[in-house]
Amino acid sequence: MPPSQPPDFPVSPNAADAPPGPFERATFDPTSDAEWESLRRLGHRMLDDLLAAQRALPEQPVWQALPDVLRASFEESGPRHGIGPEAAYERVRRSVLPYGLGNWHPRFFGWVQGNGTPLAMLADMIAAGLNPHLGGFNQAPALVERQVVSWFAEWLGMPGASGLFVTGGTMANVHALACARIGAARRLGRDVRRDGVQSWPGEPAVAPLVYYGSTETHAWAFKAAEWLGLGSRAFRTVPVDSDFRMRLDVLESMLEADERDGLIPFCVIGTAGTVNTGATDDLVALADLCRRRQLWFHVDGAFGALAALSPLVREQVIGMERADSLAFDLHKWGSMPFECACVLVRDSQLHHEAFRHRASYLVPSERGPTAGGMYFNERGLDLTRGFKALKIWMQLHADGVEHFGRIISQNVRQLRRLVAAIDAHPELERLAPAPLNIACFRYVPLRPRGAMGAYTDAELDPLNRELLARLQERGLAMPSSTVIHGRFAIRVAHVNHRTTDADIDHLVQQIAVLGREIAGASAAPV
Repeated sequence: MPPSQPPDFPVSPNAADAPPGPFERATFDPTSDAEWESLRRLGHRMLDDLLAAQRALPEQPVWQALPDVLRASFEESGPRHGIGPEAAYERVRRSVLPYGLGNWHPRFFGWVQGNGTPLAMLADMIAAGLNPHLGGFNQAPALVERQVVSWFAEWLGMPGASGLFVTGGTMANVHALACARIGAARRLGRDVRRDGVQSWPGEPAVAPLVYYGSTETHAWAFKAAEWLGLGSRAFRTVPVDSDFRMRLDVLESMLEADERDGLIPFCVIGTAGTVNTGATDDLVALADLCRRRQLWFHVDGAFGALAALSPLVREQVIGMERADSLAFDLHKWGSMPFECACVLVRDSQLHHEAFRHRASYLVPSERGPTAGGMYFNERGLDLTRGFKALKIWMQLHADGVEHFGRIISQNVRQLRRLVAAIDAHPELERLAPAPLNIACFRYVPLRPRGAMGAYTDAELDPLNRELLARLQERGLAMPSSTVIHGRFAIRVAHVNHRTTDADIDHLVQQIAVLGREIAGASAAPV
């Protein structure tokens, strides 16, 4: 195989030997008043286009496929020479803006993805324009970030907790588990940061650390085990009951059996709002168990933790306030644009201990811009971090946290409206409880007059897969799917602040219409 060659960029002959001479200064900024004015007008046009697109969402399809001719353009070689800001934006407007996933649409109900808000969009523009480095430093953006962490620590029942904004729920949960591992190592007299979790030559064998969560726990728990060097079998999955909540009796038995086998349990994960059905484990009982057994209690509250902001459903997450760590995503039920997740750790000293590392070029001084230290860098994996908290800080100042709670309550009421419609509909079947904001169901055609027997799962699964595909491809609505007890389910995960009751009714109506279309059934009363 021939050696790879560098890009064939044009270079003057003997350029390396040429004497230095005058050159034209390069910059990404406009270089004249006219260029600045042109960019200002373009920026206003971009903003106008985005606001107009958001305002028109109810009349637009939720999703539409990218045409082949545009898809092919994404296979082109990278540009050697620029085409100018206006032409570049025209490509965005034509080839990108109409063809997103659709999670900003009022009939988007898939994968627990928030919609964003117009104000938060503008805040992200400010954050990108200011472009601060959020490793720490003595600067206002760091104070914004710490203040928002402090606010949510108080609202979610963990006042004084240490915290960090990260990209998403996976990273928030993994950071929490890293802290739990440090806590376990401290109790065992190990230096896990130095030695890891493996045995070293000439030293006693190290017993494996293991942790527990229900079979409904999000897949981050397996990724975390692999990433932290514990191995995926270190995550012990506990069966759930008929309401998809962790069975504590089985958990107790597993803990005792694992301890007899020489394993070291160190953490139990309770979930506030499981990804499949919205179930919440018995967090009070889990907190009691963890305290009794001296185990770290972590709550994965990716979207469900924010139920604490709603008087309608906050009792479902009672016990969460007793967690040693908590992960939640403000880009889910907080409606913020991506990326905006947070981890809280009750023991702020341990949180610092888990990630503290000081390089000489990052040592804080008593004065100047480094006087604030590298607070966030020493509480997480990243050194370089963007300004994630400004959008939530600005939205909270504009609307207050009680408005967030009203949105959450509204979503729950709309989900209950959907569940009532499903349960009353002769052609829809609910497949799981819907305690919070997720409903799993399927379409079941009416049997022709005189036909015997019920439809089988083998018949209903492909019918509902096709139904969901048509619903999505026609841009009518965007639920996702899952599997409940081996049966394919249409899954509505509702964290959408733009949804109206009419959108919920439209979803039910279109599912029935498409189901009859596919099944070839005659129209039946809705």
